[in-house]
Amino acid sequence: MINFTTGEKRIIPQGQGSQVAFHAQLTHTIGNLGIHQTIRFDSVLLNEGNGYSTRSGVFVAPISGLYVFAWTISDEETHCMKYDVVKNSVVLTYHISDAANHPDWTVSSGTIVTRMNSGDRVWIRVSDFYKCMHYVFGTGHGTSLFVGYLLNGAVWTTVSPRHLRLPNTY
Repeated sequence: MINFTTGEKRIIPQGQGSQVAFHAQLTHTIGNLGIHQTIRFDSVLLNEGNGYSTRSGVFVAPISGLYVFAWTISDEETHCMKYDVVKNSVVLTYHISDAANHPDWTVSSGTIVTRMNSGDRVWIRVSDFYKCMHYVFGTGHGTSLFVGYLLNGAVWTTVSPRHLRLPNTY
């Protein structure tokens, strides 16, 4: 597609290779997780592009582009969970799901948009903060989940206007 006014050319990826999305959830409660331990969401409902691994709990971008990631972490009563969303060993955001010292459940959710190169990795891990038991509640019904998708893998380039052939308009 070419914008004839600005001369910008948009290259839009087509076909199966450009469809990247995953949806994974936790089917059971996990507890006493160690510092920086990756949360492995064990049930994959969708994995277009095969970027998410249940073995490692890590998403690896199969193609470069702009990606959206979202998550929900649930915690049992009287427990807390402090966690990071990490890209290539750099913390993108820090969250807490805290029901410590009170008898109720807690849920934390978030969304982040980030540019990824092919081979970049994103995962959720236990934070390096202490004083939490680090439990994650899972039922297999979306109580704790991790999702991501390619928002836009297109590339913008500039085309010289002198090389454009404008359509005849009368």
